[in-house]
Amino acid sequence: MNSKTFVFQCSSDSYLTCMEKGLFGTNLPWALEVKEGDYCLLHHYEAGTLLGLWQAYTHGGKNLIPKAWNGKFPYQVKIRQVSPKILEVPKNLLTELDVDPSMGRFDHLVEEGLAQRIQQFFVAK
Repeated sequence: MNSKTFVFQCSSDSYLTCMEKGLFGTNLPWALEVKEGDYCLLHHYEAGTLLGLWQAYTHGGKNLIPKAWNGKFPYQVKIRQVSPKILEVPKNLLTELDVDPSMGRFDHLVEEGLAQRIQQFFVAK
């Protein structure tokens, strides 16, 4: 079974909670598709960057940590960082997503071939 790669969103305020609690969340139920072992990226929409790389160590669920973000993002997955440090996804890979990170939003699921190239970038660092 191949792992998938999901993109979560954050602001400067929600980023801190993500890092402190090892948790990504959304208000949409697609996060329930995340399985243990899947990879996760984080689109910081205020900074216009796509960051990585984390891996889910739980399946996506609802209210795994109910008070996180004051309940605003109930669909959650617990994550752990798998790259040596948090880095931006390179711009040449971002262009393949057909979204300017400073302007738009990402689809929550990254196409498999591109996901593998993004993962390889982080492994090489």
